[in-house]
Amino acid sequence: MTPFARHNGILMSTQRTRPTKNTILRFCADIVCIILAFVAAFLARLDFAFNMQWSMRMLMHLPFIVLVEWLAMKCFGATRGAWRFVSITDVKKIIIALLVAQIPFCLERILCGALAETYPVLSNGILPWGVICINFCFAVLACVSARTIRRMKYESEIRQNNADSTAHEKAILIGTGINVKQVLDSIRLNPQIGLDIVAIISDNRSDEGRQIAGIPIYSDIQKLPDIAKEKQATQAIITQNEADPRNLSAILDACAGSTIKTRLVPCMNDILSGAFNIGQLREISVEDLLHRDPIQLDKDEISKFLHGRRILISGAGGSIGSEICRQVLAFEPAELVLLERCELFLYEIERELRDKAGNTKIVPRLADICDESRMNEIFDECSPEVIFHAAAYKHVPMLEYNPGEAIRNNVEGTMTIANCAVAHNCNAFVMISTDKAVNPTSVMGTSKRIAELYIQGMSSLGKTRFCAVRFGNVLGSTGSVLPLFKSQISAGGPITVTHPDMVRYFMTIPEASQLVMQAGTMGQNGEIFVLDMGKPVKIVDLAKDLIKLSGKTEQDIPIVFSGTRPGEKLFEELGFDAEKMDRTGHPKIYVGKLKPVDLKEITAAIEKLKPFRDSQDNAAVRQAMHEIVPEMMKPAT
Repeated sequence: MTPFARHNGILMSTQRTRPTKNTILRFCADIVCIILAFVAAFLARLDFAFNMQWSMRMLMHLPFIVLVEWLAMKCFGATRGAWRFVSITDVKKIIIALLVAQIPFCLERILCGALAETYPVLSNGILPWGVICINFCFAVLACVSARTIRRMKYESEIRQNNADSTAHEKAILIGTGINVKQVLDSIRLNPQIGLDIVAIISDNRSDEGRQIAGIPIYSDIQKLPDIAKEKQATQAIITQNEADPRNLSAILDACAGSTIKTRLVPCMNDILSGAFNIGQLREISVEDLLHRDPIQLDKDEISKFLHGRRILISGAGGSIGSEICRQVLAFEPAELVLLERCELFLYEIERELRDKAGNTKIVPRLADICDESRMNEIFDECSPEVIFHAAAYKHVPMLEYNPGEAIRNNVEGTMTIANCAVAHNCNAFVMISTDKAVNPTSVMGTSKRIAELYIQGMSSLGKTRFCAVRFGNVLGSTGSVLPLFKSQISAGGPITVTHPDMVRYFMTIPEASQLVMQAGTMGQNGEIFVLDMGKPVKIVDLAKDLIKLSGKTEQDIPIVFSGTRPGEKLFEELGFDAEKMDRTGHPKIYVGKLKPVDLKEITAAIEKLKPFRDSQDNAAVRQAMHEIVPEMMKPAT
């Protein structure tokens, strides 16, 4: 017999209408528990001095007792729980159901007792009060015990499977409260996770010496290496409530010098949303150590800005551009134009977004923003309403070696796409800028400042709203310090840091991309928005954190100071001294009010700069740029 049958042409499961073997066994077990409890109650009440009269009275009541108590458990859902996972909630249901079931027994006792003198036959219906009370206690004990034994058997089987499996690693669980119990149960009941928890470390001193499910609890994180050695643990699993940067740093410090790996349990929101499951433990990242409060977006405003519109993103295959694509797609634009010069990058982002596009039309366009005729073709074809301009060269030393390309791509490319936006009556143009444009010391930073000035000048033309969004380093982006450090650690070191006092502002790629979209909704015309990057971070501290994350020490992976590179500052700024930074409606976004820029003047200045785009003479390019950006400074030495 197949598990499916047809009824009136509809394929139906036959298994849903038949009680399973386990259901029958659970039913029988509950009936046996109720019978044994009632018999034991009679025996206990009568001090095991049984006679025929009381035996007959017990047998006469037995069917009534079994029927009422089982129906009460059925009505209160006490029979539906999975015995393997019996919990306090299940115990409560059993207690309440059996307590309610005693009501008809009490009513029978009162009624028969009142009428027994008139109708002597009713005396057989009198149950002693002691029997009723004892029966309730024994029934609860029997039903709960049966379920508990089943759970113990199941967990014993799980532990035996774990013990028999050579793939399971021993791990230490770090955390406090109910979070630890939930994670512990999930790990123990899911053998495929491949972990065996052998110890728990809590920051609550009063937990020292206690146990959870037979697993000992320790309260001193500094003893982690010793505990790991004693228990032969190879991993430390950190629950979400311990994922505070200070806690993580302390845990990493405690693990320093040992081979134990540290991993994070996904947060409960991600598990409930389906983004992760409990088995998808992840490594601690630098982003965790640079933790910021979750960014709160005004999704209604962003939706008004993007939903149902045609959006063009230049540099769509880059680190920032690709993330903006992902974030924008969530707001269901009518059309998403992916503008990218690198064929491989364009192929990858187009393939990724195609599967998630829904009703959004994905338009991949392979083009160079410096090609004016090609840009006009694309704007004529797609008629974009909102532009996020993320295409740019951004690697500081590389542009010091090739200064003309900064002029060609960062300045002229921005001019070309901005001119197209005005000519085709786009609604909004959002340029991605950088903190390196403030009092720049590099060709890259100065080229972005010139692009900002041109955007400000363009705000006086047409209906297009122009704005720029300025932020610092983005963790994990192409060419950033994080991938470099990771590759150096993989190679066995050393890590090269340019200067012990070098500091930078850092953001994650999703953070920066979300705030770019939010800033785009605020732009009136010509503003420069500055993102709150939090506190600046020393690059050498970042390197030390990465060494800890790798499970190594500075003896294993030394840090070497190599000296500042061409165009680098020791620290970056987010605003000029002359700029007034005002708060916006978003706590993470500020707006700089700048002096108006005359479009004719900045255009004429850029025309004078254009002859240097084919130059490799860094000094000559710098001098030409200095004419436009007088605040350009010499790099640190």
